[in-house]
Amino acid sequence: MDNTVFGPNGPTRQAGRPDVEHLMAVLNRHRADLADAKGVTIGSGEIVHTLTSHLWAGVSVPATGCHAAVDPLRLRAATTGVNCRRCLARYRRPDASIPGQTLLELPTTRD
Repeated sequence: MDNTVFGPNGPTRQAGRPDVEHLMAVLNRHRADLADAKGVTIGSGEIVHTLTSHLWAGVSVPATGCHAAVDPLRLRAATTGVNCRRCLARYRRPDASIPGQTLLELPTTRD
């Protein structure tokens, strides 16, 4: 994070805030730990969500695709595939079905 302050005489560099720099380091390390995960759980939950990232205060932090978790430090790497219906609906391909949803077969032509 840049510690530059813009004043009337132009930009000046300020001393870093240790609390902010520590939080940034923790978030960056956690994002790197989750980089190879196929999905994430929130805490010890059983629902596996898609892993994405969001920009928070200038830092890219890990997040769930469905925005179910507000604390990125609660995310844990999952060993199974994504099963969150909101995540699947948001990121699914047009030809993919959502688990548990009945697939309707519609005629391709009208008579």
